[in-house]
Amino acid sequence: MQFRVIDADEAERFDEFMQSTPNGHIFQSYLWGEVKKPVWEPIRVILEEDSRIVAAASILKRRIPLLRKTFFYLPRGPVLLDWYDRQAFDQLIVCLRTLARQHRAVFIKIDPCLSDLHYDAVALLRQTGFITPLGKHEFGGLQPRYTFCLDISGDKEDIMSGFSKKTRYKIRYGLSKGIRFESPGEKGLELFLKVMRETGRRGDFVVRNLSYYQKVYRTLAARDAVNLTIGYLNGEPVTAGITFAFGDKAWAVYGGQSDRFRNVYAYHAMIWERIKWAKDRGARWFDFYGVPGEVSEDHPLYGIYHFKKSFGGDYFAFIGEKDLILSPVYYWLWIHLFPAARNILLQIIKLRRFLIPSWIGRGKAVTRL
Repeated sequence: MQFRVIDADEAERFDEFMQSTPNGHIFQSYLWGEVKKPVWEPIRVILEEDSRIVAAASILKRRIPLLRKTFFYLPRGPVLLDWYDRQAFDQLIVCLRTLARQHRAVFIKIDPCLSDLHYDAVALLRQTGFITPLGKHEFGGLQPRYTFCLDISGDKEDIMSGFSKKTRYKIRYGLSKGIRFESPGEKGLELFLKVMRETGRRGDFVVRNLSYYQKVYRTLAARDAVNLTIGYLNGEPVTAGITFAFGDKAWAVYGGQSDRFRNVYAYHAMIWERIKWAKDRGARWFDFYGVPGEVSEDHPLYGIYHFKKSFGGDYFAFIGEKDLILSPVYYWLWIHLFPAARNILLQIIKLRRFLIPSWIGRGKAVTRL
């Protein structure tokens, strides 16, 4: 087997492999690495056997301030053709470890696109030295650990019939009240951001700036992998969402609803529009992108869980983030000092949002997603 770093000449082949495997993901695509530059430095690697890719990874490398070190992050990776191929797995990890040391990495963080019911993979990672990192996040980590996935392989009538009765009613109610939808492309991002900011204020989360969404859209649109949906009522944008599609999967990554007209269930109707786009795009699976686990009605985020569950998808739990520590001392500094610094920064951003008029900071807020 041969392990090597690839460049843009093999981008299409790399993404074709990612699309062809059950555990492939858009966050492991060559495309997504382009989105994350220059804050992250993408490094794409493949493991070949007889000129056939058997494993691959899109690594996001980031420098650790002050320490003159880096770390590797593989969002929803690595990706193996066969997770039961122990020889391919062992060689991939050995090569990743060697590459990480060459880049002065303190640790390698992975987050495979595998269910936590994949017990063999969980055991294999533990045997190799991967640990579950400390810390707690409402949604499980840098990427959501829990989600609902809807099978949209049937026709649209069958998909609609799989929703709960109340969900079907709410979708039709919004449409009966005159909600109409458009996919305006990049030119609609300012309206999208306006809706997202209202949602962020209501939900107490920060929103990324316009330039970030522009970069996401331009990069993914080049491969027809993104769609912006905006819902209007009486000529006013009331709901908006950005959906990704890659291979046989689609993700409802960003979305929000304005404070006005929430009683017409615009967001329910918009989800249906996004599902139809994903279906037309060739996706089989529609990922609602993140819930706080299976929670009870008294949980503060139960509303998110209940809303996404109402569309009839299957609950899915990933195996979660795993860290391979290469430098224990520096890793200890990272996990103890960075969270405190990050929380301080988030508080400053939130404080700035409330103290500075929105027209001054237009296009310059930041988001969690």
